[in-house]
Amino acid sequence: MIMKKTFRTGTVVIGEGVPKICVPVVAGSRDGIWKKAEEIASLPVDIVEWRADFYEQADRPEEVRRTLGGLRERLGEKALLFTFRTKGEGGQREAASEYYYRLNEAAALGGADLVDVEAYFDRDRERTAAEIGRLQSRGCRVIGSSHDFDRTPPTDEMVKRLRYMEALGADAVKLAVMPAGREDVLRLLEATIRADAELSVPVVTMSMGRIGLISRLCGSLTGSAMTFASVGKASAPGQIPAEQMTEALALLGYGG
Repeated sequence: MIMKKTFRTGTVVIGEGVPKICVPVVAGSRDGIWKKAEEIASLPVDIVEWRADFYEQADRPEEVRRTLGGLRERLGEKALLFTFRTKGEGGQREAASEYYYRLNEAAALGGADLVDVEAYFDRDRERTAAEIGRLQSRGCRVIGSSHDFDRTPPTDEMVKRLRYMEALGADAVKLAVMPAGREDVLRLLEATIRADAELSVPVVTMSMGRIGLISRLCGSLTGSAMTFASVGKASAPGQIPAEQMTEALALLGYGG
């Protein structure tokens, strides 16, 4: 039996108990970002993800740091996840590797509890592992992530991707895939169950789009440690409003 490494961030423990609800902030302006944070601060969600690639001044590090600091103040004890999603992984803009890593380190130093690090096979393995270690040395937890907006890979490949990110040193590993039919959703659920049994770090998975919605609700069954919902604008296909997510998890016996 694999001993699962859980960890505390904000007021919750990732990898323990029911799936933790994470909601994104995707506004383009600083005022919009801070306003959304104030709205979310009073909601029963566990983690707030700032999708910095939506920010209109994401190419100015000093503005990113200032906006992040304001987010930290407004969210209180809620865990703050910093994510700059590159275009190749479904984000809003591209970023050179050096700038991408510099932003992530600035976030770790500037108040983020968690940083999302893209850790797919095409990235330099040694560099990615080194950057994960650097962020952790700053006192930040790292979620390794991999996204496939075109397909759902074979089950073995999905487990391999998650295992690869664990080997890089990530504190938790995340995989999001796009289903073409219900069989794809079932394979993602199977891969999640396998990975949860085999990996020592928390696993986070989702099958995107409306057809994959069930994957966002059944983490307590499959072992997925987090689920992503929305407050207003969603950051990925298939996210449902946070209020509905809370109610659904309670109805299924996973929350409340």
